[in-house]
Amino acid sequence: MRKKSLLKITSLLIGLPIVAGAGLFNYVHRRDSSALKSQPPQFAADNPVVQGAQKFVSLPKQIVQTTSHDGLDLTGWLTANTQNSGTVLIVHGFGVDHHSLDKIGYLFHQLGYNVLQPDNRASGKSGGRYLSYGYQEKYDVLSWIKYLQQQKLPQPFFLYGASMGAATVLQSLQLALPAAVKGVIADSSYTDAFAISKYTIERQFQIPAQFLTQTLSFWSRIFVHGSYQQTSPLQSVQHARVPLMFICGLQDTTVPPQMSQQLYQAAAEPKFLQTFAQGEHIRSIETEPQRYFQIIKNFLNFCQKNN
Repeated sequence: MRKKSLLKITSLLIGLPIVAGAGLFNYVHRRDSSALKSQPPQFAADNPVVQGAQKFVSLPKQIVQTTSHDGLDLTGWLTANTQNSGTVLIVHGFGVDHHSLDKIGYLFHQLGYNVLQPDNRASGKSGGRYLSYGYQEKYDVLSWIKYLQQQKLPQPFFLYGASMGAATVLQSLQLALPAAVKGVIADSSYTDAFAISKYTIERQFQIPAQFLTQTLSFWSRIFVHGSYQQTSPLQSVQHARVPLMFICGLQDTTVPPQMSQQLYQAAAEPKFLQTFAQGEHIRSIETEPQRYFQIIKNFLNFCQKNN
């Protein structure tokens, strides 16, 4: 009898955290999750970046679709440019949709590039139930690149991502990307899903997060087929075959700027790192718009000349 009671207690002690972990996984990873609860800073209406985003929204868009490797319908918005300098795929972050990076779309439009802005899986108009910190999304990047090739969009191609989008485009470096991809820009990427989840839980709830993060990683393997440890931009950048640009704001508390510095240190050459003293999470462009613009322009020119 005593042995049975001990077994029941042990089962509860083991089982309850696992079940709770499944619930937390669903909360964090579900469609359009707002689990990060980050509050974006407010900028004046006359900020040129805010105005640029509004101008970009008003430009003609073509709604386009492709299918993911696992059968999801993915939707994107293509903004054509008569200059045809090339084409940029812009990948947004956690719990938002493609409109969150209209400000970046306008920057590339000014530089003469066609801009494709997909909604990530489990976001906006794209299908899917769970986001995966870039583990599955990296394959969606490849699907979109193949779409651009099939539609004969002007080359070269560049990848730009912010936050989880940055982690996604960096993880796509693991894949056999077409030679048309000439460079990758990552604004505010994390090093891997385990590190950012542990950091976020500890920051939001002020509790030790190692075990809880391990539990989330377990459910990640079950639901999205990749553990948090496997969801690793830090490993991916070591195998880069194109130039990389890392950008971070030194006031970022959502993804610590040290993570961009770690990624830069681990990355293959050629690589670049730019920091913004007053920049918050993916908001560096608002603090120094002209400098941000020039950094992107110089990087694209470097890639065009050296690839």
